[in-house]
Amino acid sequence: MPRLAREVLIQRLERSGRLDRLSTDVRILFRKRLRFDAHEYSDGGDWVTIPLQVGAVTLGHLSLPASKRNERNTAYQHWLEMACKVVAQELSSPHPHTTDVLPAKITRALRLMKERHHEPISLCEIACEVDLSRERLSRLFHEKLGITFSDYLNELRLAEVRERLSTGSSNITEIAYASGYQSLSQFNRRFRSAEGMPPSQYRKQNT
Repeated sequence: MPRLAREVLIQRLERSGRLDRLSTDVRILFRKRLRFDAHEYSDGGDWVTIPLQVGAVTLGHLSLPASKRNERNTAYQHWLEMACKVVAQELSSPHPHTTDVLPAKITRALRLMKERHHEPISLCEIACEVDLSRERLSRLFHEKLGITFSDYLNELRLAEVRERLSTGSSNITEIAYASGYQSLSQFNRRFRSAEGMPPSQYRKQNT
């Protein structure tokens, strides 16, 4: 392996900020930690691992913690393959440019959900805005992300709740409704399911 070429490519990767953006997407999509190993080989272990190659040069591996569910691991593998392909295209281009990892319509759907997750949005509404059928968008979420539309929307709302609980002084009811939940019972059920504790306890532990 040409050592100089590999070092130059890794430097370009670090400067691009692409790994940081991918890590953020992974936290939102899967609630997982993306790992990049800058060496030629990885034994995998309890990780789903894909080599990051640019031409004949192997920069390392991108990995996600494995799930006990095979369908989730398949979704992780597909996502990692797309991520590695996009990163390789960017690094090999003489004029680097930002490229979405996911197909354009689902990328737009994710962006709309991030912008409007505090509103009472639905799968049907978002599907209409990106010119897909409700069934097609639902299938794309499952195939490309390994997560349902409602679960992804819930993760966006929970991310805002965690941030507000940790940094703000608003009461919990205000936070729940401001983050997009339509009822306190729904909010409390989903927060406990995700964090294993009520929001009041989470606030005490994270402020």
